[in-house]
Amino acid sequence: MKDKDFSTPIPPQEAILRSWERSVASGLRPDEQNPEARLPAACLSDRLEANARLVAYAQPIMEHLHQQIARSSSTILLTDNSGTILRSVGDSDFLEKAARVSLHPGQSWSEAVMGTNAIGTALAEQRPVAVFGEQHYLERNRFLTCIATPIHAPTGGVLGILDVSTSARPTQTHAQALLQTTVEIIENRLIETIADAAVVIRFHHQPEALASPLEGLAVFDEAGGFLACNRRAERLLGTGDTRLSRPAYWDIFETRWNTVLDHALQSSARPTKLRSHRGREFVAHVLVSDLQRVRPVSTREAAASARPPQPTLDDLDLGDAAVTHAIRRARRILGLDIPLLIQGETGTGKEVFAQACHNSGPRRDGPFVAINCAAIPAPLIEAELFGYSAGAYTGARGEGARGKLREAHGGTLFLDEIGDMPLKLQAVLLRVLETRRVTPLGGGPEEELNLSLICASHHSLKMLCESGEFRPDLYFRLSAMSLHLPPLRERADIESLARRLLHDESPGRPIRISASALDLIRRHPWPGNIRQLKNALRLAAAMLGPDEDTLTPGHLPQDLTDEPDLSPGRPRNQSLRAAESRLVEDTVARHNGNISAAARELGITRTTLYRKLRQASPDT
Repeated sequence: MKDKDFSTPIPPQEAILRSWERSVASGLRPDEQNPEARLPAACLSDRLEANARLVAYAQPIMEHLHQQIARSSSTILLTDNSGTILRSVGDSDFLEKAARVSLHPGQSWSEAVMGTNAIGTALAEQRPVAVFGEQHYLERNRFLTCIATPIHAPTGGVLGILDVSTSARPTQTHAQALLQTTVEIIENRLIETIADAAVVIRFHHQPEALASPLEGLAVFDEAGGFLACNRRAERLLGTGDTRLSRPAYWDIFETRWNTVLDHALQSSARPTKLRSHRGREFVAHVLVSDLQRVRPVSTREAAASARPPQPTLDDLDLGDAAVTHAIRRARRILGLDIPLLIQGETGTGKEVFAQACHNSGPRRDGPFVAINCAAIPAPLIEAELFGYSAGAYTGARGEGARGKLREAHGGTLFLDEIGDMPLKLQAVLLRVLETRRVTPLGGGPEEELNLSLICASHHSLKMLCESGEFRPDLYFRLSAMSLHLPPLRERADIESLARRLLHDESPGRPIRISASALDLIRRHPWPGNIRQLKNALRLAAAMLGPDEDTLTPGHLPQDLTDEPDLSPGRPRNQSLRAAESRLVEDTVARHNGNISAAARELGITRTTLYRKLRQASPDT
């Protein structure tokens, strides 16, 4: 589940309604008097040891918070990520009331045990929650007013919950703000004390905001690798409510890493200036824990160590009207339980678009699991998707397998070439999509699924339905939102796309494209679409000499420089078929006749590849 933004309060009635529904489903009764009997006895000392860092940094801050709200008949509680209370600090007159409802260390306040309550519901909703009096599911807890906020780990995920419980009725806005500030202080302490943190940067637009709760905090290892940042840093850098997934310092800031280290060496007490890649200016304090350990990094080393950034929908919007329209439509359903169907020719970037949707949505911290239905033998697709228990079939692994559906729980499942899925399996998939539950082959417990589904096909699924090769009911379930990606030859942003692909291919080496080479790229039919363009640019970059920085027609593959015959007697679609035939034959030859390998590279089925080979050589 993705981190949430404190600034947007959760709609209380929606959250409470969902929580009550979960409480009913768990078998709890509102009049239940001893729900703690439902929880197996837990060893509190083991829980405290497992959460030692969290407790060490939270305890003194909890005591400070209690001093600010003392004599309010309340208690402050710290739980782990299961909802088990680890520590409590409270007023003596309230502690006795709290003990009567097991509001004390060692007791679980998860929804499954206590029904709707601030701690359990904040864990379930993964964001701040307030539960007032009658909103509690259990009648015995309805004298309480509780406000709880998740504490996030430096690299994402919930470590625990900080809760204020009282028998009074505090001002929700004030209490929420106070709790939020306290949680951010705890999170900052956890971030700046990460074991590998060698460089700590505190920054803000205004110098007077440094050393205040408003400052951004980011930490890096000794070579400039990004480790973690706080929520304030995300907002200041313009990354919304997402956790930064940048691989290194130089992917976030334009100011040179070595310049930052030099400043820390000469005068770490004085603020310095930083500029982000989004053009935002900051003042910053830079603290280096061990100057002997931290090392300068050259531009070449930086480029070599940087992982390619994961694409977002913003990254794909390069100026083509059709692509922009598709992106705008896709944004409307991010985070909603609406499947997305992407259609388009082979190589038009359907998987990249699916990955960008995942990275731009609320499940971006979850897994992105892709499976090509055309690349897996039909008898094995069911096992790949649904998993299997030990000994489910001959050749199955002894320990079984979870399957792609369960691996994608909490994230996104991408089913490429869904049109090649066998009809029998289509029926099973439809049932899973309707029930959101899956059972592994060979039996085993049924598991609930929480995922986004994106499918893609270069076939027209509507035509496959008409021919009986695809189930209409599954098609209607998958096509609530259907998008079409245009072929490369029809895109108006081909120059921008070429430059982007070339930069991604050689990030540490600025390469320009000459006007004549761009002209060839614009006029080529590109039957293999973006995949073919990417391969052509990869070859062109490899052909550049060490002292060259501009691609010319001589660096491009031969089939681009051979002008297609577009004379009146030879229509353009015939030249497109010829170019496609050359691509197919070249790919098969490059794989030494291995049809399976060639089909995988081209993104088509073996049957389709055989058909295209017959079309390319009609006499054979």
